[in-house]
Order: sequence, then structure tokens, then C-alpha cells
Amino acid sequence: MFRFSQFFKRRAIRRYIKVLGPMLLKSYGPRESYTNGQISAVLDSSALNQRYQKYAYALFGELYPDQHQELSQGLFNGNAFNALQVIAIAKPTGWKGGTNTDNLSNHYGQNSRY
Repeated sequence: MFRFSQFFKRRAIRRYIKVLGPMLLKSYGPRESYTNGQISAVLDSSALNQRYQKYAYALFGELYPDQHQELSQGLFNGNAFNALQVIAIAKPTGWKGGTNTDNLSNHYGQNSRY
């Protein structure tokens, strides 16, 4: 039973980072910490699971210091973190644009210039 709860908790935390981070950034701009009202407004407008919402407050705000410490151990190796660092985790990586010079991928329609 413990493994299932850990699985769902980790999945909820990942979703909070990937979804709430960009939504908070778009709605309220870059900040080191968001207020509880801002976080709850974004949580209410999203379709995310509310069961682990205290982790959302710990990630992006200053509420729930026990969960904040737990997340600090798991995500940042025990170092202190703020909302900007959490949002930086959510930024997509990979192809940054530009032309593709690979003829085979152009032939198959991937990143075609034509």
C-alpha cells in the first residue's frame, strides 16, 4: 500500500511542477515565492488532483515547511530552493529551433523546410 501512495504522490508532484509552474509564471510573473491566494487560484483553475495540494504550496509558496524540507531533500539534494528554481525544472529541453540539414528527416516530413 505504501508503494501506491508514494507513486501517486510523486506523480502529483511532477504534475504540479509541469503544469502549475508555467501557469503561475504566466499569471503572476516570475517570483521567488507566490502567495497562498495565487497558488489556490491557479490550483482551482487547473484540473489537477487536489489531494496533495500541500506539496503545491510547499513548492511555490512558504506554507508547509515539513513538505518543503521533504521536497528539498528529494529534488535539490537538501539545498534550499525557491519557486524560480522549481519553474526552471519545468522548462522543456531538446530541440531549440533552427534549420535541419538532415536530408532523410526532411524527406520523411520531420522539421521540413519546404
